Amino acid sequence: MDTNPTPLGGRSIGITADRRWNEQAELFRKRGADVIHGPTLRTIDLSGDEALHQATLDLVERPPDYLVVTTAMGMRMWLEAAAAWGQADALKRGLAASRILARGAKSSVAVRAAGFNLWWRAPHETMEEVVERLRAEPLPSSRVAVQLFDPRGHPSTEVLRAAAAELVELPVYRWNLPEDLTAARRLIDASLRGEVHALTFTSQPAVHHLFRIADDRGQADELRTALNGPLLAACVGPVCAEAAREEGIERPLWPEPPRLPAMVRQVTEHLQAG
Repeated sequence: MDTNPTPLGGRSIGITADRRWNEQAELFRKRGADVIHGPTLRTIDLSGDEALHQATLDLVERPPDYLVVTTAMGMRMWLEAAAAWGQADALKRGLAASRILARGAKSSVAVRAAGFNLWWRAPHETMEEVVERLRAEPLPSSRVAVQLFDPRGHPSTEVLRAAAAELVELPVYRWNLPEDLTAARRLIDASLRGEVHALTFTSQPAVHHLFRIADDRGQADELRTALNGPLLAACVGPVCAEAAREEGIERPLWPEPPRLPAMVRQVTEHLQAG
């Protein structure tokens, strides 16, 4: 049994997240690591936008046969917005008869915490599993609502749009680039100088935005080479790792189950072994 209280002493971890980054940083610091925070995104709350308002009123009037909840944050923000519009009780009544699917554990907890029955949860927390499960249902005659989580438009959304009688999209939030890119650029520069031992990602946009920022400075190819070499690419789960592979990272690391503490433990073990 390893009793080293600081197994990451002398190592530096780059964190690209904007939300919960302090929690992640503290977990790494307790293991002795230095942390460099270079957020590659910022979360934009869309709960006040008219598109979500109208979609909510539409679902109150005509509840969906199926509701796909992709993130816990999105579910909570949607219900809070509905409450602000005076539609919380009506929405809950309407969704009571809907079959609710959760993409992962956290979204399933949010569903139950809101007082709904969970019909099905994707075992490996991917939208591909959600699509496959829904394809076993009578989609051509069904109305499906999806809480969106990918601002670029996830392929699963288009598959469901084509398969269902009607698809209602719920845009609760989106991810933009940070207003100030200084910290992200510093993280990229430090990574390319070999001063960072692992980069962590907790969402798909964090990966894509990192390469977008690097590409704007002509550093994307060099960064990709580093992440396929000595620099560890650590993702919180398979969905995030999918984005890493799309950007040309051949062997992104992710834990099972896909959770933040598990990712930190996996990074620690990997760097120790190396």
